[in-house]
Amino acid sequence: MLATTTGGPVRGRRVIAGVGVAGSAGRTVHHFGGVPYARAERFGLPQPPQPWSAPLDATRAGAAPPQRIAGLELVPGMAPEATAEQCLTAEVWTTSVDGSRPVLVWIPGGSFRLGGAGLATYDGRHLAADGDVVVIGLNYRLGLLGFLDTPGVPSNLGLRDLLAALEWVRCNAARFGGDPSRVTLIGESAGAGAIYHLLARPTLPCAGAIVISGSPTMTQTEAIATSVGSRVLELAKASSIADLMHRSVDDLLDLQDQAVADLARSVGMMPFHPWVDGVVVPVAPLAAAAAGTLASIPLVIVTTADEMELFRPMVPSVPAEYALAMLTAKGATLGLNAAAVARGYNATGDDLVSAIADIDLHLPALAIARSQHRRGLPVWRATFTWQSAAHRACHAVDLPFHFGTLDVDGWRDFVGAVEPVARTAAEGLSTAVRQAWVAFAHTAVPECSPMGAWPAFDGGDTLVELGPIVRIVQDPAGERLRSWQ
Repeated sequence: MLATTTGGPVRGRRVIAGVGVAGSAGRTVHHFGGVPYARAERFGLPQPPQPWSAPLDATRAGAAPPQRIAGLELVPGMAPEATAEQCLTAEVWTTSVDGSRPVLVWIPGGSFRLGGAGLATYDGRHLAADGDVVVIGLNYRLGLLGFLDTPGVPSNLGLRDLLAALEWVRCNAARFGGDPSRVTLIGESAGAGAIYHLLARPTLPCAGAIVISGSPTMTQTEAIATSVGSRVLELAKASSIADLMHRSVDDLLDLQDQAVADLARSVGMMPFHPWVDGVVVPVAPLAAAAAGTLASIPLVIVTTADEMELFRPMVPSVPAEYALAMLTAKGATLGLNAAAVARGYNATGDDLVSAIADIDLHLPALAIARSQHRRGLPVWRATFTWQSAAHRACHAVDLPFHFGTLDVDGWRDFVGAVEPVARTAAEGLSTAVRQAWVAFAHTAVPECSPMGAWPAFDGGDTLVELGPIVRIVQDPAGERLRSWQ
């Protein structure tokens, strides 16, 4: 199958959707992998790709951004087959290059240090076949290469990559059978965090967004981002960014690892992530929400019931004073005073892991939902309660459910869906989740069987539970979250 992009022709491959809602099993989908949307110049703005004339081989997934996953394999299927500095590519799945279908744009997560759109976990064939949508996954620069703040480097390069990618989608969606006026963003973890930061811009070319386990509180101030950049140059024994321009990618990844370890206690485990630069990110997402300037689009907000359980083994024991100071600082971004934070911390049984989940994910999700609801904008909340085999309903347990990839890379073992009853229930949940996302892409309202259309958030505790049974419930965390207030 051939498609002609603004850069040149690309030759994809035919794949078969093996699972899905009625009518999609066995349906042909065309995959175009590693399609360039921009060119990455080290520490420079994304540039248009060099045009080509002969059909580009797009039968394999593109290389992921440079990264080191060793020691960070918390969930299955996160190790890319290949990485490269020239990584600004898109993965496209479509049932036909003709027509005008809604477009789902997937932004993968990974703490802004890991991940890639071409991972088998994110295979978009089933989503494309289920709902007759075009699915596009995006790679963007990560870590030090994508989020270093130092003189001579444009701010928030990773986000600038995504903006360039969305412009590419606008210009090329129709060439893959998509409708550029019906683009829905969907992202998980850092991917959802990236969407939150893009939504803080005055305008964004999308019709709706689905944010899953994203934290709008993970925003650096410019002062902190600048201090991180200065420390990186100190660790590199470099006088300026020019000294890093010709170092190998491996050397830069070594430097990145060194900086993460060095800055863990002062900045946190994620020193490389978006910051308020007044240009790409005009204000922090939570500030934009509070001011009523977050993008005026339909929004679906999903968190897992036990977000931080995945990271429990990685959280060292810390003095209570340090934990409380950290929670107080984070609580301030939500308008919580120190006394309220202390009460909330005690209410969780002095459990730092649970408290971090509330401060970073559950409370901000609720705050965003409330702010959009007050503006009269459609917003939906959901909690993902499927229990993994070892980490309860943890961060990232939902990933294969969105794509119908439970049979990939050991996910069935991780999510505890090996036995026939659990297997059937997991496949039913995956079908319901995919139905909801394609319905949202088509109609701006999530809908799935057997529940039908999801009830919009009304300012209260009602939300949708995504678990062995998909149903409407009262937020089981509601009372605990109120204790923080």
